[in-house]
Amino acid sequence: MRGLVVLLVALVIHMIGFGMVIPVMPFLLRELGGDAAAQGFLVSLFSLVQLLSAPLWGALADRLGKTRIVASGLLLSALGNATAYFSNSLFSLAVARAVAGLGGGTIGALQALVADLSPPERRASSMALFGMAFGAGFVLGPVLGGVAGSIAPRLPFLLATAMSVAAAAVVTRIPVVRGRVQWTFKLELGLLSAAVLLLNFSFSMFEGLVSYYGADVFRMTPSQIGVLMLVAGVATAAGQMAVRRLEGRLASGTAAAVGVAITGIGLALLAAGELPLLYLGAALASVGQLIAASNLFAIASSINGAGGTSFGILQSAGSLGRLVGPATAGLIYTHLGPPYVFLTSALVALSIVPIALRYLASLK
Repeated sequence: MRGLVVLLVALVIHMIGFGMVIPVMPFLLRELGGDAAAQGFLVSLFSLVQLLSAPLWGALADRLGKTRIVASGLLLSALGNATAYFSNSLFSLAVARAVAGLGGGTIGALQALVADLSPPERRASSMALFGMAFGAGFVLGPVLGGVAGSIAPRLPFLLATAMSVAAAAVVTRIPVVRGRVQWTFKLELGLLSAAVLLLNFSFSMFEGLVSYYGADVFRMTPSQIGVLMLVAGVATAAGQMAVRRLEGRLASGTAAAVGVAITGIGLALLAAGELPLLYLGAALASVGQLIAASNLFAIASSINGAGGTSFGILQSAGSLGRLVGPATAGLIYTHLGPPYVFLTSALVALSIVPIALRYLASLK
């Protein structure tokens, strides 16, 4: 377990750096002559490169060792942030974000490494801890980035570079035996990828529009929206305890079905247009998503011996869902109305239940 703790610490360090650049990106863009369209392009570029590279990184992790690939990804992220720090044009900034996205494609290898460092019966809990470490760094990063950015607008990029290098140095200290994984495509992996894609598509519809929904329909202030996000964050942390309670009592596929059912119920509550149900729905959706995602990725560790290729394919499926979900939600919100966004996302989440119960519940 010591290796797992070291890895999670490295992940928090890296994600703080990742989050630090978010508040200052618009200012750097404006300095270089960019606008909102340019920012949208850079976000999409990062996600696209991450999506395309994840399976390739996973395959390399199976051949060369997961620790080496994870450390390489962290160093690429550092290089991307360093390039952004020195950018003097929109083109060089785009190159910087593409390099950072390439580094981000190693997340699948990182999850496979989490599986390697966890006993089989505790992998769902470990995946939940991975999600919490990921989220903790992402929450702290923008706060620290805002403070650093007030000192110097580009300073967060420099600090993020240093933090990714530090995280890479920490990862190289993890004693993992290198070994090749023989990868073959299995039907279970295809079904698991479909479930991960649908879960990320559904939850990203919620994440992408819930703050806008709060401001537009409930006239919430920024501080009230912050409280709503805090409620969702606390609920996600509570989800870790739920994962531990379910682990060993239910098969991972069954536990994943429970998670997506809770997510679907929470999302449906959001459509009611009542303020108390907004908070309750956000909390339930967040808890359910952690339970579902942790167990889906725990199942992946039983396919092809926790191979990096399998986790890379799942990460690509998840990235595709996150890429398409917010845009779909925006179109539905504009043309049909707010309730239909959350009803649609609830139905998408609930569509995973039969996949999980019928095809994945027998997997360990």
